[in-house]
Amino acid sequence: MEEKKKVDRLSIIKNLILVAFVVILVKILYMTTFKYEHYTELAENKTYKQLLIKAPRGEIRDRYGRLLAGNKNLFTVQVSGDGIKRKDSNGKSMANDICLKLINLLEKNNEEYTDEFPIYIKDGKYYYTFDKNIREYKNDKDNNIPQELDAKESFYYLVDKLISEGVLTQDDRNLEPSKLQKKLNENGYYPPILVSKWLFTEEKNKQDWLESYGITDANITAKKAFNKIRNSKSYQIDKSLSDLDARKILVVRDLIKSQGYSQYNPVTIAKDISQETISQLEESAIELPGVSVAVEPVRYYPNTTLASHILGNMGKMPSGQEDMYLNREEGKTYSKGDIVGISGIEKSYEEQLRGVDGYQKVQVDALGRITKELEVSEPQSGDNVYLSIDKDLQEDTENALKGVLQALKVGGTYKSKYGDKTLNAAPNAESGAVVAIDAKTGDVLSMASYPNYDPNKFVNGISYEDYNALQPENKNDVLAANPQVNLATQGVFQPGSTFKMVTGMAAIDNGLSPNYAIQDTGVIRLGGPSSRPFADLIWHKSRSNHGYTDLYKAIQESCNVYFYTIGSGKNYIGGKDPSVKVGAEGIIEYAKKFGLDDYTGLIEEISERKGSVPNMEAKLETTKTLLREYLTKEMANDFTDISKSKDSKEYEKRIEEIVSWADETKTVGRVEAIKRLTEMKVKEDRVETLADEIVFSYLNFAKWSTADTFNISIGQGENQYTPAQMARYVAAIGNGGNLVELSVVDRVISNDYNNVDIDENKVEKIDFNNPEKLKDLIEGMKRVCTQGSGKGIFGPSYPISVAAKTGTAEKSGKIPTENEVEYLKSHMSSYGVSTDEAVSLAEKMKKERERELTEERIKEIEEELERKDLKEEERKSLEEELEDGVNVKLENNDKVNASYLRKAIKELNPNMNDEKIDIYKSSYEPFAWAVAVAPADDPEIAVVAMIPQGESSSNAMLLIREVLGSYFDLGNNKDEKDNKNDENTDTIEKENINFVSQMKK
Repeated sequence: MEEKKKVDRLSIIKNLILVAFVVILVKILYMTTFKYEHYTELAENKTYKQLLIKAPRGEIRDRYGRLLAGNKNLFTVQVSGDGIKRKDSNGKSMANDICLKLINLLEKNNEEYTDEFPIYIKDGKYYYTFDKNIREYKNDKDNNIPQELDAKESFYYLVDKLISEGVLTQDDRNLEPSKLQKKLNENGYYPPILVSKWLFTEEKNKQDWLESYGITDANITAKKAFNKIRNSKSYQIDKSLSDLDARKILVVRDLIKSQGYSQYNPVTIAKDISQETISQLEESAIELPGVSVAVEPVRYYPNTTLASHILGNMGKMPSGQEDMYLNREEGKTYSKGDIVGISGIEKSYEEQLRGVDGYQKVQVDALGRITKELEVSEPQSGDNVYLSIDKDLQEDTENALKGVLQALKVGGTYKSKYGDKTLNAAPNAESGAVVAIDAKTGDVLSMASYPNYDPNKFVNGISYEDYNALQPENKNDVLAANPQVNLATQGVFQPGSTFKMVTGMAAIDNGLSPNYAIQDTGVIRLGGPSSRPFADLIWHKSRSNHGYTDLYKAIQESCNVYFYTIGSGKNYIGGKDPSVKVGAEGIIEYAKKFGLDDYTGLIEEISERKGSVPNMEAKLETTKTLLREYLTKEMANDFTDISKSKDSKEYEKRIEEIVSWADETKTVGRVEAIKRLTEMKVKEDRVETLADEIVFSYLNFAKWSTADTFNISIGQGENQYTPAQMARYVAAIGNGGNLVELSVVDRVISNDYNNVDIDENKVEKIDFNNPEKLKDLIEGMKRVCTQGSGKGIFGPSYPISVAAKTGTAEKSGKIPTENEVEYLKSHMSSYGVSTDEAVSLAEKMKKERERELTEERIKEIEEELERKDLKEEERKSLEEELEDGVNVKLENNDKVNASYLRKAIKELNPNMNDEKIDIYKSSYEPFAWAVAVAPADDPEIAVVAMIPQGESSSNAMLLIREVLGSYFDLGNNKDEKDNKNDENTDTIEKENINFVSQMKK
């Protein structure tokens, strides 16, 4: 009986447990199936999130601690990926409605927002921004790459251009692509090309972006891609919406997708929003779940344009550099889309300036509002970078440069506390650069380039209008003022007479007495009375001369003939030859000793190009490269039996045969060139024109000559240097022969003030035979200021002894017009050509080229279709392209249209050449240079000023006076100077760290 009761109880318990399990399973099934969305929403209404807290960026200050770049808090609009995926009462996702409402609200309030969706719609047509960026890169005035060239062709087009400019050598061209690219980077050129795949970076970005949406066909049109993404299951955008509204949705959703954020981390869609927008967003919180207003520290430059080229600017992480930032094994961590330093100190000191983000663990409600704070990890700000520049001196330098250029624009009086100066107009002088360095250490005290820009405009993403305002007005002119180029470190120019101390030192350091003199006649003619004159400026102006001239007077009065004589080692005007034969090799050797063939040290801190000393061997290769470019461009249809498009191999063979004439020991003359071209089956009406160009523009200048030695001895010819390189060179003259490394950074201080990293500059003793000979150069330079061209600027009564040298450098060629097509049309009658005929022929030539390119594209597609490994989707796309009809079109812009119109003019009138066509254009005016050290006998400071098309070197010397006046406080009385020093001392003391004991000086 007892056992039966036990069994019954056990059975009841089992049944109860079974029923309980069934109930639980039914409940689980009910909750996870029938009420899934309801309970999911309830769970989401009580979400725990970890929010990112952006760290402030480290500050950048001047040598005395005065702020140059700091941070300020801005209100931003953030969108949370998981937040916008809420569903409405009908179970429909609210994401698209939220995105559209948000963008419409921002546009209504004229707020700028992040728009990085890479398909844009213009006049009803669809385009990739990837393709647009490639076109703009090619069209850039510094590149001028034909649009039809692919990545590899564009890369070597740029290489050949740099070889012709002397930046690279012909040997460099034979380097492996990766090494050649590195060489380009070292010279300040960063072509956006992946040499391992021979793709433009933007082409790879396009492929990656399309693949992220499951589109494997890289040739799909922008419209088809847009429709595929718009109609994808991921987004399901309402078909009743216009494509413009659909694009607004995609702007937000693609940004969330592309950032790679988890659902908990929001993306920033707009920064620095107005109070009105904040209010409206808060009022619309229920309608816009997942959208919030946050506060972020944002970079701020309190002095706007001051030192902008040194500081650099911020921007979104470049797509081509994502791997470098995202796949780091050590150092600070980054997320895709982070704001990073793009140029200047902001870029080179990115690792130090970047802070460490914190986080906040919180609980939020259904509207995304924080209901409870659970945990906080405070962000750590970045380290502070102290520059070597003096903010006051930098301000005075920039103001002087801007003021002098404005006065030169119209002519008139430049007003200064150091003395007013009346200037003659130099209307083409629109830009310039000034560099001032510590002559003993190489620390940059001030560096100005005009025009400059406000880096604040880049912080939140620069607007289209602001970006356009930073572009050169005349995009066809390589010397047009460009705010984004730092002429002090990136402008490479002939130095003119400021180079003469190199030639002088090459002679006296090898035994020539500075008292060696000539009886200057003003001019040398190497080829007889009617040949080209190599003359003094005074001879060109008034047929005068300098008379009895030694080294000191030659520097003082800038006597060209004296430096021709000591540079070549021969007295061509009669009299005793120099006891030392320096020659071109000696001049080049000493230019290298002064560091003029190397970087200054600034390449590690701010963008820097390096000029290069002349290269006797490279001259021939450069000439051949230029000739090859000319022939390739001009002779495509000049043979009677072949053309470039129909037989490219034979065409290239003939071009190379003509180029090889430059290697012949005896220079090919005009008659011989005509004979050879005729034998090569060149069209009869083109033979003489081509022969004249080949012989007189190329072959006659292919080999090194005495004329070349004359040119380099006075800073013309193949010499080309940056103002920064010239500052280093003149400092070495003043400091007794020490080649200093330049630097704009003084020290880096950790955010907790525990560590100070002092930036030490290298100082190298130049291997001169007798450094004491530099004092002879200084003596001549002192006379420039007391008796020579600098007398009107400084004079005997100037309170500081200054050693200086002025120089003007000629630039050949004509200034391109802003609209080349209109220029050509306006002068058509003077070319002896009918405008209608020329325009018609130009259009015919352009269409013929488009036909050739179309045939090449068809051939390329057919070859691709023969590939067995071709993906089916790519095959289908290529087949569709063939079916639709391939029709390659050249760009319809001024550059392309003008090139064909110019060809048409030459075709219609074979007597016309580029020189005759450009006769109505203005010529480039001389560049104005000045270099100086002060005090002359024990220099503290070296200054260089350069004004492209500044015409008179006294204009550059005026800038040097302004900088020296500010540095030595010559315009202030003693009390003002003491007050200034007290202010600087106070600033240092407020940093709560004894910098003085740790500074270099």
